[in-house]
Amino acid sequence: MNLQSIDKFDISIISDPHVLSYDLIADTEDFKKEIKIDRKLLVESEALLKEAISMVENVESKFIFLPGDLVKDGEYKSHEIVKKYLLEWKNKKNDREIFMIPGNHDINNHKSYDFKKDNKTKNISPKEFYELYSFVYENPYVLEMYKDSDIFKDYLYRSNIKYEREKKYSYYAHGYFSYVSRIPSEENTSGLTIISLDTSIYSADTEQNNRDGRENIPGSVTLEQMRWTVEKIEEAKSRKDLIFIMAHHALVPNFRNQELVFSPFIIKEWRTKFIDADPRINNKTPIEVLADNGVKFVFTGHLHENGTAKYTSEMGNVIYDVQTGSTVTYPLPIRHIKLINMVEENNAYEVYIKTELIKKFTYKNLANEIEVVDDAINYTINRQLSLMDVLHNYIRIQANNPKFTHFDIKSEANKYASAYLEKDIPSHGYMNQIVFPLIEDKFPVLKRYIGKIDVIKLNGEYEFKIRAIKNTLHIKASNIEEAIDIILDQIEDKILIPYNIIKYWDKIINKAWQMPIDENGNNFYDFANYIYQYKPLGEEERPKYVSKMIDNLNNPDYDIIDIVLNYVADEVNEAFDKFTSSIKLEKDGSKDKFFDDLIQTKGLTSNLTYKYMKHKVNNLRDLLDFFSRYLTKKKDLSGVDLAKRIVKSSSVRKAKANFSDKMFGQTSLRKFVIDMVNSMSEEMVEIYQNENLNELEKYFNYIEYDDTNK
Repeated sequence: MNLQSIDKFDISIISDPHVLSYDLIADTEDFKKEIKIDRKLLVESEALLKEAISMVENVESKFIFLPGDLVKDGEYKSHEIVKKYLLEWKNKKNDREIFMIPGNHDINNHKSYDFKKDNKTKNISPKEFYELYSFVYENPYVLEMYKDSDIFKDYLYRSNIKYEREKKYSYYAHGYFSYVSRIPSEENTSGLTIISLDTSIYSADTEQNNRDGRENIPGSVTLEQMRWTVEKIEEAKSRKDLIFIMAHHALVPNFRNQELVFSPFIIKEWRTKFIDADPRINNKTPIEVLADNGVKFVFTGHLHENGTAKYTSEMGNVIYDVQTGSTVTYPLPIRHIKLINMVEENNAYEVYIKTELIKKFTYKNLANEIEVVDDAINYTINRQLSLMDVLHNYIRIQANNPKFTHFDIKSEANKYASAYLEKDIPSHGYMNQIVFPLIEDKFPVLKRYIGKIDVIKLNGEYEFKIRAIKNTLHIKASNIEEAIDIILDQIEDKILIPYNIIKYWDKIINKAWQMPIDENGNNFYDFANYIYQYKPLGEEERPKYVSKMIDNLNNPDYDIIDIVLNYVADEVNEAFDKFTSSIKLEKDGSKDKFFDDLIQTKGLTSNLTYKYMKHKVNNLRDLLDFFSRYLTKKKDLSGVDLAKRIVKSSSVRKAKANFSDKMFGQTSLRKFVIDMVNSMSEEMVEIYQNENLNELEKYFNYIEYDDTNK
């Protein structure tokens, strides 16, 4: 059978429709800003969902998969719209059913907003979500809800105690909407088992600050979910069922180093090996657990990208993470699946997957006029701006972000560190109570040019003790903390100023776009914008410079960060010099007081070294220069060298992502760049080459239970 010959399918996937009720939309400046920085067709979202469902109707699928992000930001009114259209489709025929899980936008979303009334609007709780979509979770194909299992009940009991949760939150925990369904075969006793894994975070047990009533962008899979899933897999295998997993978040990266750039779009545990008494789970990552237990397909959304990632476990088992793009993001895809059950003949299944694009739709615009869109592709390209336009608007909007003026860097760092260390960190005394106890087992150390560095505790307070040739230098924990506070206060006052940030960010990014990538005058922006907008359908082949750049990015030896930073070195160094030179090392207006309170010396050599340093160091820039050899292993410190060291630190990357989420919310810069970077694999770029195919053919034929096919 050829994919092109198939016109009737069994299952259709509609992902990330992000419906925003028209009752919540208004033609205001705030809403116009929202749709400029949020790369979604929000005004058109309801109409696009309606059109996607009509396409499902046309191919006569009996089942719809919805892997989450049903609405923009959890608005109850928007959920009611989604329910309306789903029920209309379902009730047209008796044998239709919908399989659905919530996405990170759907439940407990604190950003739910009414743009007409210019204030917050009612969001949806897990209980309300279940009640609204009860026709999904109480359909005859559902075998078991995870929340009804003994595994979940035990986990919930422990979570409620551990996090001292309020009664109104105590009925749910992570994975609440996970469930298993089964569609029996009409030909034989085997069928299709669908395990829907709720990976979205909206409860205290997995929320980054252990808060209830809040959502997070990243996804998660708990050990308890895996235990329950393995049980359901075994039951499915005993029936010789084909097994599909559905989740909102990807379970494995879809391009090289995705976890370093866009980690919130993968489950947090994607490379965490579980420790468990069950050998089916122990020492395996979530994707390995599934692969090694016989699962071949995972269907996900979230990234707004059509792509298929192939993963092979250490045991040699292959599994595919099939991601479906969003109906509100170019090129407006949905997927169709055809299943051929051949278990009776040769213990095998054939699986065909096709992508179809929304080509036309009708919607009501902000002027309350009906618009007919005959060319959805070009319409979407024109509405979703060039990459330069998007970044320009983003930068200008953030220049007026009031969060900057109220940002407390120490408080935010405290929150992040508390969550990371899973303990409360005091706002005062943190160096003595937290930092030094964490590092004391790493000392003593011997450093060239410095001497022996040790950590000691005297009269209940930690300090650094540096010894060289009978000379000592002491730096107490409390004095370090005081010096840090002096520096942080100045960073807030002198650096975290919107105008300064925007000025230098704009300067650096514009220079980076100009970086040549071939001998024909094409630059990095040409490539980035091409990928951002993909390319017009029907184009026979992409430009050579695009292919070459993609090859480079997929080459582990090609360090794009180093290359770009080297190209913008002058601009980075200028910003670095400007900002660090403005941070004075003074206490009560005195440099001597700052250093004398920070450092105590004994011995002539130490005293002379200390005096020399105090003479040379006037500001943060001088201090970094003084210790440049130990920061970058270079005599002279430059901003770009320090930037390279920082961006390659995994801990700093994680902290930076957390900062971005807090400052800019979910409509952060990543939203604009995600589609660009996600297309950097060969397959993903080629998907949209041919208007007739819409995608490279996806055909899978494999032996499920008998490798010999006898």
